[in-house]
Amino acid sequence: MKPKILVISRDSWNDTNNSGNTLSNLFQNWETDRIANLYCRDEIPNNKICSNYFKISESLLVKKLLRKVTVAGMKVQKQDATSVTSGIRDEQNEKKLYDFFRKNRFHVFLWGRELLWKMVNWKSKELKDFIRDFNPDVIYSPSYDSFYMHDILKFVQKESGVKVVYFHCDDLVTYRQYSWSPLYWINRYVLRKHMDKSIRLAAKNYCIIDEQSRVYKKIYNLDFDILYKTGDFTNFPQTHSPNIPLKLIYTGNIIYGRIHSLFSIADALKVINSEEIKAKLYLYTANEITPEVRQRLKSSESVEIMGKVPYSQIPEILNDGDILVHVESFEKQQMLATSLSFSTKIVDYLEAGKPIFAMGWKEAASIKYLHDNGIGITANTSEEVLDRLRDLIDHTESLNENGLKAWNFGKEKHNKNEVLKKFESDMEMVMTKNAIV
Repeated sequence: MKPKILVISRDSWNDTNNSGNTLSNLFQNWETDRIANLYCRDEIPNNKICSNYFKISESLLVKKLLRKVTVAGMKVQKQDATSVTSGIRDEQNEKKLYDFFRKNRFHVFLWGRELLWKMVNWKSKELKDFIRDFNPDVIYSPSYDSFYMHDILKFVQKESGVKVVYFHCDDLVTYRQYSWSPLYWINRYVLRKHMDKSIRLAAKNYCIIDEQSRVYKKIYNLDFDILYKTGDFTNFPQTHSPNIPLKLIYTGNIIYGRIHSLFSIADALKVINSEEIKAKLYLYTANEITPEVRQRLKSSESVEIMGKVPYSQIPEILNDGDILVHVESFEKQQMLATSLSFSTKIVDYLEAGKPIFAMGWKEAASIKYLHDNGIGITANTSEEVLDRLRDLIDHTESLNENGLKAWNFGKEKHNKNEVLKKFESDMEMVMTKNAIV
């Protein structure tokens, strides 16, 4: 029987977003009664694994501050229709607020949120009962840049008395960043102090990619194992003849400066298609597309804006494509911020068995991963985009060969049978440490 895992997450466990999809990828073999989730947003969980939830959210904190409720947290049942209806309204309101903060990153407002978490007592009897009733064997949490998430982690660990497993997806530690704002550096300094404590609290730390592990080991003199996102590499996907025109598929965010890299690809396609339409870029994103961005993309006459689709449809979309596109930003702040981050959608691309074309700073972890392992065609400048994309489009006979090479690499590094077997063994080992102490 697998250990009972209490997952702490900032977002709800929702398969339609990246963080929820990553959780489902890791815990896909867990029994429903062996897993629970404490989360901190006004969102509705949506996954097939977990059914036991406790929510603390800022709207509840505000209501408690205004004495409209007595407790800033509640148990959430997936089948509770009343909760779902109310949750949708709260989720929509909160999403607008977070989208605003994500775009503008005003530190004064972010600190205001942190102050709210400090002012209002969220350490309720109901939360303690939830932890006690579930009685976890292990706590699992990704690392976050919100200070209050570190406070929650410490509280739950102290309340439960069990070991913590900590997963690092982004660089929240180093000072190799770029900003002229003194508020940014104050925030980074405080975050580093929180990260230091949480990392040393953990019985096991994971990183998402090798370079991040190497850097963190050097800073903390601790072990940081690699925990890859996994895919099903049992059988190579069924191939099809190249589409006419070729379909280039992009699935992901266009924020954090990535849209400018997509502009470069659109411009390159405009040149390539000047005499005949050889290829089009199909853009799938959940992000808002402004009229200006839409016009800029459409002016190339080589981009189809498809909008948001459920994650369940992504495999079929990727399989129908010919070339899968990944981009990173060339904005200095974003370049440094993503130097130790890995885009999990790359694993989806590898699983699809299609050639990958990527544009971005050569030191960005995802670009470096594709280039160094020879599993993608990478471009680091607009000039390289045109040359390498044209070469790929003009030699369709090599598409299946490039796709097979990528798939074979995924089978070796990201095979779910091997990765999840090791992960589950690690969880059992951490649980055993609890029994020994």
